[in-house]
Amino acid sequence: MRGRSYSPSPPRGYGRRGRSPSPRGRYGGAGGRGARDLPTSLLVRNLRHDCRPEDLRRPFEQFGALKDIYLPRDYYTGEPRGFGFVQYSDPHDAAEAKHHMDGRVLLGRELTVVFAEENRKKPVDMRARERGRGRFRDRRRSPPRYSRSPRYSRSPPPRNARSRSHSREYYSPPRRRHHSRSVSPQEKRYSRERSYSRSRSHSRTPNRGQSQSPRSRSRSQSRSPKRSRSRSLNHDEYPGEPNGVRSPSRDLLTLCRLLTGAFLGINIGTDVSNMPSASDVVAILKANHITHVRLYDADAHMLKALANSGIEVMVGITNGEVLGIGESPAAAAAWINKNVASYVPSTNITAIAVGNEVLTSIPNAAAVLVPAMNYLHKALVSSNLNFQVKVSTPQSMDVIPRPFPPSTATFSSTWNSTIYQLLQFLKNTNSYYMLNAYPYHGYTTGNGIFPIDYALFRPLPSVKQIVDPNTLSHYNSMFDAMVDATYYAIDTFNISGIPIIVTETGWPWLGGANEPDATVENAETFNNNLIRRVLNDSGPPSQPTIPINTYIYELFNEDKKAGPLSKRNWGVFFTNGTAVYTLGLSTSNRITGNSSVTFCAAKQNADSAKLQEGLNWACGQGGANCTAIQQGHPCYLPNTYQNHASYAYNDYYQKMHSTGGTCDFDGTATTTTVDPRTPYQGGIFFLDITFPSGYPFKPPKVVFKTRIYHCNVDSAGNLSLDILKDGWSPALTINKVLLAIRSMFTHPDPYNPLVSSIAHLYLADRAKHDELAAEWTMRFAK
Repeated sequence: MRGRSYSPSPPRGYGRRGRSPSPRGRYGGAGGRGARDLPTSLLVRNLRHDCRPEDLRRPFEQFGALKDIYLPRDYYTGEPRGFGFVQYSDPHDAAEAKHHMDGRVLLGRELTVVFAEENRKKPVDMRARERGRGRFRDRRRSPPRYSRSPRYSRSPPPRNARSRSHSREYYSPPRRRHHSRSVSPQEKRYSRERSYSRSRSHSRTPNRGQSQSPRSRSRSQSRSPKRSRSRSLNHDEYPGEPNGVRSPSRDLLTLCRLLTGAFLGINIGTDVSNMPSASDVVAILKANHITHVRLYDADAHMLKALANSGIEVMVGITNGEVLGIGESPAAAAAWINKNVASYVPSTNITAIAVGNEVLTSIPNAAAVLVPAMNYLHKALVSSNLNFQVKVSTPQSMDVIPRPFPPSTATFSSTWNSTIYQLLQFLKNTNSYYMLNAYPYHGYTTGNGIFPIDYALFRPLPSVKQIVDPNTLSHYNSMFDAMVDATYYAIDTFNISGIPIIVTETGWPWLGGANEPDATVENAETFNNNLIRRVLNDSGPPSQPTIPINTYIYELFNEDKKAGPLSKRNWGVFFTNGTAVYTLGLSTSNRITGNSSVTFCAAKQNADSAKLQEGLNWACGQGGANCTAIQQGHPCYLPNTYQNHASYAYNDYYQKMHSTGGTCDFDGTATTTTVDPRTPYQGGIFFLDITFPSGYPFKPPKVVFKTRIYHCNVDSAGNLSLDILKDGWSPALTINKVLLAIRSMFTHPDPYNPLVSSIAHLYLADRAKHDELAAEWTMRFAK
């Protein structure tokens, strides 16, 4: 089936240049109607844990008088939560601050700033809640219960509140998606207010006027207030949760987890010969910046070694333990006390995986699976750990017999009763569905239906695009299709708001004679493309705003397993800590890892008239956020069609390519490995790298030989980079060093500068800083 085009002829209008209105203008002036009802509180995410209120005060108070600053701390551990609230006296000051501070770097972290008041999150409210909680800390009882705010209702918003105009001109700032990123995760569909998500010219679902399949009609009906409210289990079954329903404070906990961005973790199997010591395993994890691990059991040595490591841990209950726990609440309480409560908070346990693929591997335990999860949850409530530790159970794709097309996917009728109970449990405990998704198995058992490029995240030609015939959604990978099929299957029970986390996926790097696709090349391609896919923080076509947190299978080869050769060769590391193949797991590779395949930029010799049309379409119907390239904003200079079109094309492409968006724009665009949003674009920078005699136990010395205007590079070419100092590890390769240096171009660290004057200008006047950096690039790096 031919893929749908996402580059229709764009409207004209780029030539009408005008200075963009400030955010104040959108509120109609200081005395505008309803000004007193406008939000004054901002939610600031991605803060460092050592961030202080005064660190926020300095950059935020330049926009107006502050009423309050509040940095929440974890209810149980007292540790900072990584986000904060800033409240202004004047709502217009709050709008100005949000407009300018969103995307700024503070203490080495890129901030995300959204309005918070729509979810009733003011600093004074959050502080009052914390004081209220304090009365309960000494009593081993359920946490205080807050009344449900209308914001947390499961009823959808009025239909007339969903529409948005698509007629924006390029030099009118696109409306920021305030609500779409702050909406409660319990709503069935994250905001439809985004201007690019439902336009007929580029939507992936039929218009209302079109005929729909029976399946589509049933999904539409489920959005009514009556049908969208899932049946809750009783209060006795879920103690600590009023009437078995989630409280707003719990919704906020999950919302904050969802909004911190996607993560990649790794599974640590047990069937390994010559398994390294627990401390050595943790050293390998730290050296490769792995922040999340899944254990298949609750090994005491591993849990102790992971203490104070900063690594989030998912502990496992083995399949052999499920029956005993499912038949005895006392056994569940004993398991929690021994394997969870005795290790937290030193060991950051955040989830319990009850068995592994229980329904398909030990079907006789299906009857006690959900009771086991319920008993474990009750034990967590008794230990006041139910907010920190979530309970779920990983299931394979085999419980969905026909996963394609995703829109018609349903769970096997054999498990309907158990699946319904499971989903109700996950809904009421605010947990997530755990999915083991293996494109390798989907491809090798698919009898050639799908090409291998589809399984490996490789781009497909336009004539071979994989499209759901019912929704017209494009699927760039089998991985996305598997996740989306599971979302659709969950939806058949009229239950929504359960995010999916992929607990296993990967590709074997060695197989037998009848396993020709199990190769090092394919494994390296799959896992590196998987990393890029997950870290772009988007979801599958039906849930584009929900990131797909994922655990790679697995750390070491489980060479003691029986079966075909490929079953014993999924590990990405050998037991001595060396990598089987190059794998970009480091956090510092988030940007550079994605950039190797996903940037979209205007072609150098593209026709100006076509660039003008493409630019207007991207900033209008395409829904790209073009505020930064308007006059007075950071990326306005150089003021050329080439620069502005590259920025707009890339912003559109980053949002839409995972759901079918293309990088074409009537032939004026192309994919590139260079980030079009940096003032160093197009520069060629030479480095002098010296390896000391103690290498790799000592870091190499790197000096810029090309002059560069950068706050982390001094006039002698020395650079400030953590991995070349205290953060160095013998496991780091020169390739990772170069990737980290490359990330400096898009993410300078003005709070640890080598040139303080450049850092000051970066913070005070980003547009001027970028103008000077671009001039130096043109002068010295061309």
